[in-house]
Amino acid sequence: MGTINHSAPHRRLPYLERVHGHLNVPGAVRSLLGKTWFWLIIALLCFGVLVKLNDPAVSGESAAEVGGRRRLTAAVSEPILVSYSFFEKDAIQRDNMKYFIATGFGGSKAFDAPRNTDFVFVVSGGICTPCNAILPGLKADWRIKYMPELTHVYTSDGIFLLYRRENEGMDFAAHNVTLQWMGVNNWYRKYKYFIFLNSSVRGPFYPSYMPPGWQWTQAFTDRLVGDIKLVGSSLVCLPEVDAGGPGPKVESWAFAVDKTAMDLLIGSGVFYTRECKLCDDGVVVMGEYGLSKAVMEGGYNIATLMSMYPIGLDWKDQRHWHCNNNAHPSRHGTYDGISMHPFETVFIKASWHVGEPHLSTYTKWFMSQATLEDTTAGTFKESLYRYAISPQAQEPNTASECFNIKTTA
Repeated sequence: MGTINHSAPHRRLPYLERVHGHLNVPGAVRSLLGKTWFWLIIALLCFGVLVKLNDPAVSGESAAEVGGRRRLTAAVSEPILVSYSFFEKDAIQRDNMKYFIATGFGGSKAFDAPRNTDFVFVVSGGICTPCNAILPGLKADWRIKYMPELTHVYTSDGIFLLYRRENEGMDFAAHNVTLQWMGVNNWYRKYKYFIFLNSSVRGPFYPSYMPPGWQWTQAFTDRLVGDIKLVGSSLVCLPEVDAGGPGPKVESWAFAVDKTAMDLLIGSGVFYTRECKLCDDGVVVMGEYGLSKAVMEGGYNIATLMSMYPIGLDWKDQRHWHCNNNAHPSRHGTYDGISMHPFETVFIKASWHVGEPHLSTYTKWFMSQATLEDTTAGTFKESLYRYAISPQAQEPNTASECFNIKTTA
């Protein structure tokens, strides 16, 4: 064997040469190893080229050609369960679920279902017009015999549609049905994260600049880190005069917990079926407000998607317990003088007409995308064009007046 010439001008694999020289590998073995490494590197380079060619930004394909800006491949590895409580109270509830099926569940051409996520829809009262959109892909499930309080059960891979006999106990009783169904089928321990929604809210909403691979469930699950075990779209700091106070409480219309918090909530009876809504031991105090109480008494923390508060705020610190002047922020005009924005909280309380006019307009845009309608269509309106380029369009406006609310005190 000759010595390695370290001054040679062509040194494409200096690391391999250095290793081989140090070990004094026989020539035949060195030749075999060199060929093996050579073809391995060639294979890796070819793979990299193929990946690049499939990248729309490199291949020249537009977002529409690869399915639209909402069709994202999410890198979510931990299993998630979404429990959606539906009661067909009015047209708003129907529209909310219709929107969720199209944009959050993956029931349309432009919005993919979130990866590694199962869905349980619990219908209370027996009527569910929006369910017609998902029923054709489901089959009646014989396991209904395990839960006599259900009238119908339809399932598919990772999708469960459960019909309750009565609308009792509000959303928490419906979510309890979800947990019972998962329990009797020994599926409960499968999930790391649990997201709970009801049909009074509309969502998900999110801006187009979210990175490829992001999915709406991450707005919640990415916040469940460290000692934070409960996160919600909204959080209220209750005063001492409130039966559920004092202190911070995650509002229950859109929230998520991890497995640790889930065990705490079940153990504390948060999901019990309660018939009284406003009693001291009723649905609101023991159920909705019981969420945060159980988690914080368990030694953990809570969080919210609201932009008013910094990420990582320690809500156990009582200095923060007068947030938003102890007013519920999820009503019109009560969020520090404005209303919640759909892009801020991902889900928004549509049944209380919060977030308008953005909510209606964003709903129109997203639903048009869901059906692959052309959202660029329009006609030239000269009066609007002239106004938009005039000095008048740049003057102070009175938009804030729509949030002015009158109180007696």
